[in-house]
Amino acid sequence: MKKRIPALLLTLTLTLSGCSAMLERGHETITTHVDYAVTEDESILRAETYQGLVNAMLYFVSGHRTAGTIRLYNYTGDVEADLANARDEVMYEDPLGAFSVRFLNYDTTRILTYYEVELHVTYSRTLPEVNGLREVTGLAGVRQELSRLIEEQRESALFLASYFSGDQALVEGLVRLAGYSSPALYRHHDIRQVSVSLYPETGTRRVIEVKLGWNQSAEAVAEEEKGYAQLLETAASALLEANPPAGEGYTVDELAAIVRSASGPRSRDGTDLALDVLSGEPASDLGLTMAMEYLCRQCGVEAEPVQGQSGLWLIVSTPEGYRHLLPQGLWPLEESEDDPPEPEQLLYTDQELSELGYSWPETLHPACEDYAAQEDQADESPAP
Repeated sequence: MKKRIPALLLTLTLTLSGCSAMLERGHETITTHVDYAVTEDESILRAETYQGLVNAMLYFVSGHRTAGTIRLYNYTGDVEADLANARDEVMYEDPLGAFSVRFLNYDTTRILTYYEVELHVTYSRTLPEVNGLREVTGLAGVRQELSRLIEEQRESALFLASYFSGDQALVEGLVRLAGYSSPALYRHHDIRQVSVSLYPETGTRRVIEVKLGWNQSAEAVAEEEKGYAQLLETAASALLEANPPAGEGYTVDELAAIVRSASGPRSRDGTDLALDVLSGEPASDLGLTMAMEYLCRQCGVEAEPVQGQSGLWLIVSTPEGYRHLLPQGLWPLEESEDDPPEPEQLLYTDQELSELGYSWPETLHPACEDYAAQEDQADESPAP
């Protein structure tokens, strides 16, 4: 069985006493680790410190062992109190323990120069589940795993995240953002239930489990979305072919114009589906946003959804940098007898959008700065 020893926790050096070795029961060959040791029998560990005790427990849990023995030599602490604290630390603070251990019991016996602790572990997870944990780093790694969950149309995701301190609400919000990041997977825009579990609930290194709830089987949802995606691709291709770009590639303004001209009238009760929007149906703001995001992705223009207090919109890439694109800029133009219709302002910087009273989780998205204006101001600044 493969052994995994949490190296970051091993901080002290174990010194073995020759006199103590003479009093041990039976012959032992010792392999020394940093603050505990494995004997010739891998089911028996030696430790002298509280941290060594914790790490010895983690050694057994990491190997998914159901039983093991820890011998405490030269131990100066309160054995019973330290055992209780170590058990809690393993079960409630360590990611692997919090995720996989259901019960961790022990019996203690005093034997001449050491205490012998017999561990008995019951697991709530199987060994394949534990070994199958993918490890990711930081917010970016978590978002990547959640994007895979949506794109691969799976029912659940399970992974180990380091350097991530977000709570359940943040993970749930990231799941829904990942759903909006796949315009063709329209059922994932309104997932009936998102269940998020963190093991442990706090900390910067945790196992994250996400489950998606559907009114029907995930296979049926995937098949339905597959047919929809094919129809959406056909409709978008026809529109792009009928409206070629002025240059080598489409600009954001050109794609927005296609959405405005293809959509039916804007309506709060309009469709949320990009396919219906591009087919001339009355459109909601969500439908317009999803249609625009889909066209951007089809044409190689970066686009990602933003969920703010005022609803959902996009951040898109332009030659001037990233910009916010609100659904108002996609509203179909109303004909007027007196004046030609003019679209709403399409693109905004962070500052411009903030001045309009919008707020959003800025740390989750790229900055939308007017770098040209900043350079002009720098050039106009008087020299010191």
